[in-house]
Amino acid sequence: MVNRLRFYLSFVWRFVILQRQEPLIYGIAVTDRCNLECRGCHVSNTGRPDMTWERLVSTLQNAWRRGFRELYFSGGEPMLWRDGERTLESAVVEARRIGFFHVHVYTNGMFGLGTSADLVWVSMDGLPGTFESRRGDHFAQVERAVREGRHPKVAVIYVIDSHTAAGIKPFLRWVQVTKFPVIGVMFYFHTPYYGRDELFLTAELRAPLIDQLLDCIRAGLPVINSRAGLLALKSGHWPRRFSVASVVDVDGESVCCRAHDDTCPDCGYAACTELTEFQRLRPSALIGMLRYW
Repeated sequence: MVNRLRFYLSFVWRFVILQRQEPLIYGIAVTDRCNLECRGCHVSNTGRPDMTWERLVSTLQNAWRRGFRELYFSGGEPMLWRDGERTLESAVVEARRIGFFHVHVYTNGMFGLGTSADLVWVSMDGLPGTFESRRGDHFAQVERAVREGRHPKVAVIYVIDSHTAAGIKPFLRWVQVTKFPVIGVMFYFHTPYYGRDELFLTAELRAPLIDQLLDCIRAGLPVINSRAGLLALKSGHWPRRFSVASVVDVDGESVCCRAHDDTCPDCGYAACTELTEFQRLRPSALIGMLRYW
């Protein structure tokens, strides 16, 4: 705990006061294999090999040496990853042994939440009738996994696109009324990293939806996004390729995300604006960050 406090005091000084973009958050896409074929996802089941255990460990060690201290695993579906007897849980344990402060996992929830990760992010884009438009007819299975998994800290990722936009408020009310055991819902916008299609929402179409999310925050609904982060996302006035975060897969490492630079103006990864607004000392972003790190 003392080492973490010392690190963060120094990091916040450099990041907030000196405005330096230094390494903090590292992501590892351990596999591109996935059990689903979601609309809007073009990075899964491409035939690329899984990351080997040896490469995964060396990647973790390298990231630690370079200053990264917060880690997440993604895919594909990371719960599918195997190398011999080793599973994703082996990777979580190894990350902790190396010294990462927190380990997060991003999953579709179809294989349960059997991990000791500090936080599990589960993809759920609306209630039945909306969920299927992006992920298929699996809502009940994912809901059951979250309710029965009894993981101490779970959050939802909801991707807003032209098909899921109408389901925002009904889903938030359902989470609240049914006491769905999550800390809240983080909203992203569909990012057209493979090119624009019918799912894409322009800035003009996103704006009223962001206003709706701001209303939901005022109404006390369980939105994780901060007010500041959403306003930055709406304005578009935030730096891209924020080098505080990097992500790696079997093909190599990227700053911020794996999308091409041409996609940056249409970015919908709301976690990025949470970081930029944290650096700008926006109170809601500062408070919000404490909920999930």
